[in-house]
Amino acid sequence: MIRLARSSFKLAGISLRAQLIFSFMAVTLLVLSISSYYSYVKTLDILKKRTQETTFSQFRQIEMNTLTLLHEVDKLSNTFLMESKVQSFLQSDQLTNLEFISLERDIMERINQYLTTYDYLDSIYIFTENGTVIGGTLSQNQSAYEIGRGYEFYNTDLYNKVKTSFPQSIWTGGLTTSDFMRSSIPNGLTNSRLISSIRGVRWIGGSRMSAELVLNVNERYLGAGYGSLQSLPGGSIHIIDGSGKVISSTDEKAINAPYLFESHIKPALNLGSFSSDRDGSHEQIIYYRMNETGWILVNEVPTELYTKDVVVIGRFIAAIFLLSLVLIVALSSLWMNRIMSSFHQLIKGMRFIGRGKIGHTLPKASNREMGQLIDQFNHMSTGILELMQQNEETEKTKRQLEIEALQSQINPHFLYNTLNTVKWMAAVAKAPNIMECMTSLGNMLRPIYYDPSPLWSIKEELEFVRNYINIMNYRYGEELKFEFDVPEQLLGCQTLRFMIQPSIENALIHGELHQGVIQVSARELNGDLQVIVKDTCGGMTPSKAFEVNQRIKEQQPAERPAKGIGLSNVNKRIQLHFGERYGIEVHSSEGVETQVYMMIPIIAGSEAS
Repeated sequence: MIRLARSSFKLAGISLRAQLIFSFMAVTLLVLSISSYYSYVKTLDILKKRTQETTFSQFRQIEMNTLTLLHEVDKLSNTFLMESKVQSFLQSDQLTNLEFISLERDIMERINQYLTTYDYLDSIYIFTENGTVIGGTLSQNQSAYEIGRGYEFYNTDLYNKVKTSFPQSIWTGGLTTSDFMRSSIPNGLTNSRLISSIRGVRWIGGSRMSAELVLNVNERYLGAGYGSLQSLPGGSIHIIDGSGKVISSTDEKAINAPYLFESHIKPALNLGSFSSDRDGSHEQIIYYRMNETGWILVNEVPTELYTKDVVVIGRFIAAIFLLSLVLIVALSSLWMNRIMSSFHQLIKGMRFIGRGKIGHTLPKASNREMGQLIDQFNHMSTGILELMQQNEETEKTKRQLEIEALQSQINPHFLYNTLNTVKWMAAVAKAPNIMECMTSLGNMLRPIYYDPSPLWSIKEELEFVRNYINIMNYRYGEELKFEFDVPEQLLGCQTLRFMIQPSIENALIHGELHQGVIQVSARELNGDLQVIVKDTCGGMTPSKAFEVNQRIKEQQPAERPAKGIGLSNVNKRIQLHFGERYGIEVHSSEGVETQVYMMIPIIAGSEAS
């Protein structure tokens, strides 16, 4: 709370104009910063996705090129096996030296023809089960008759693996030309990296494996098939076998070594990507699994290669941001000055009101929001003036009503003494009807002169009405018929004094008494109290009923103010005490009945006190 008070005190010393400009700049800065960051991240993400899509397309091309080469090598392998000399060599378990030399010469001639025709082939070998070997490179004949199974290839795990998978062929990588030779490579010749197709073979009439046929493909021809598809400089493309070893790559140093991020490749996914860091460089790595061979294509793309454009875009956004900020400051200052001019007018107007110049109004503002605020100020100012005038008029009306009430009063003691004298004179003259009439009149006058309160209970109001009815019955000769229907729980509710009697008086004056009944009822309606005076002494025409209601609503003075209170007067008293939502309304059916509805709030006796 102390910190909040201190910050509020600091802001109190800064002008609203400066606060608005600062707030507008802060919000704009925040929005521009968020949008710039989002644009940067979104652009980077788009570039990543496009790189992945491009790489996936490249992978499909690489897979097609690789499978085309492998299938072609498989066809060559089958063609080579069908050579008659090769079949003779596979069929012979024991060859003499002269027979071996003859077959070796013919087969090597065919091997050289293959190696010359298909330049992607590095070497071809036939390793028989009895230990004889025919094959080699275009420049190195590695055929052997006397070495037998002492030839180094017979002692490798690869040889045993091929025997196990017979008759299926195996594609493997990571080997070099020297791995299949019985002697070292002479100086000046290249020890090429190989992709090898090895399979167990038999002669056409045989049932068991008699030899292993090896066709070695120079890895650089396979690399040439996908190296040309590498679109981003600085990246690398690798082919990884099922054991996680790199068998081909655009980076020769990575070949025949375990792939560094092989653990990040998910076995269940054929296509995926992940990010990694190597030697302080961030890379995006995308991989694709070749289902037919089980090999995995991997493309390593340095992130900085596709973020260079994003950096340029970021600098451009920053420049636009700074320029926008300058323009925002300038334009906001101009607009704030325009807005604050109306605001200062409003402050000046409030000071006028504070000095007592009620009703002061301001000119229209230059913008809608301030215009609405100034309109509300003008409405408030004129509303206060009207309310003050209305209060003065109300007080004036109340004073006038009090004066009229005082003017109608006479000395109560003189009146009661006179009534008692008339009452005893009636008793002497044996006139009980005059005595009862004087008694009812006294009961009516007593609350008028001895109870100044404007409210009393419905029970007291009904008692006043009964005394009035008694007097009227003597006047009209017992022709009046009255009914009362007021629930017991409502008798204690408060109502205006003399509210019901004027409605009964109107019924007596304007109705045909010998034909109808006057009924007084009360009920609770939507939380308010509704009192109804109904007479069946003949109703008014619709035009007359409308005229009466209009006179009541417009609070026009009674035609004969000295001879009664009147419905308009009662309606005015109700609204003065309870508000304009309450009052009187007259309903009438011509020749049938008239109903006077009086609505007031429910006030219990304890609340009235």
